[in-house]
Amino acid sequence: MKVKLLTVVFVSFFCLALFGQDGVKPDPSKDPKLNALLWMQNAAEFRSLTRQAYRYAGGQLQKGLQDKNWSADEVQLQEGGFQDKKPAVILDVDETVLDNSPFNARNIIQGTAFNLENWNDWAHEEKARPVAGALEFITMAKKQGVEIFYVTNRRDGMRVATINNLKSLGFPVTQAHLLTRNDKARRGGDKVSRRAMVAVKHRIVLLIGDNMADVCSQMDSTDSGERNRIAKQKGEMLESRWIILPNPVYGGWERALEKANESGLDQAKDK
Repeated sequence: MKVKLLTVVFVSFFCLALFGQDGVKPDPSKDPKLNALLWMQNAAEFRSLTRQAYRYAGGQLQKGLQDKNWSADEVQLQEGGFQDKKPAVILDVDETVLDNSPFNARNIIQGTAFNLENWNDWAHEEKARPVAGALEFITMAKKQGVEIFYVTNRRDGMRVATINNLKSLGFPVTQAHLLTRNDKARRGGDKVSRRAMVAVKHRIVLLIGDNMADVCSQMDSTDSGERNRIAKQKGEMLESRWIILPNPVYGGWERALEKANESGLDQAKDK
């Protein structure tokens, strides 16, 4: 009985991988994310852009360390008395420090949509690779006495696996420096409350992410037109203390399209 059960489970998994969730063999060439993902995995331009972003971050970090009135805060987490606190940089994790393109490629091949179960499985494999330029920047910042914090919307259950993955690639990280998402204790994916925890003892010099919501709390739930207006309004911060890396596969920009069309994301893209 046990052998038969294992056989059924294996065959079911094989069929899902081969034919997708709806029993139809997926055609990766028709997946709308394919070109974006191919660009991220293969284009020299993509790696050049992320390295450029981190080199620019390195230069801005030097300015921030020299000017004690410099802060990347936008929501008055550091209203006063922050000048003598230890400098810190806050980074997002996924597509900012860790490259999860193999996970997205797997979804395309299998014809599966993103869901928390398969995302959790991927995180526990601890196989993400570093985004080009990230390790060099973080290593340099640590040598100058800057504290590195990772504020991520990975759930608490992924904490240990994420730390293991980061450490295996040489990134400095401790339990206290990885702030994961806890829906019971914090308001959804909002990162302001976690940045506030960092701001208690640190001066936040730079915010780095691949999604505008990683640096600007106003960008998390609005449509494309409003996001562009806010980005223009926040130009000074984006040109100095907020560093954004390219991510054409997913992010707040995609959810903003869906907000503008009640029929769903695919219809919004067609429109």
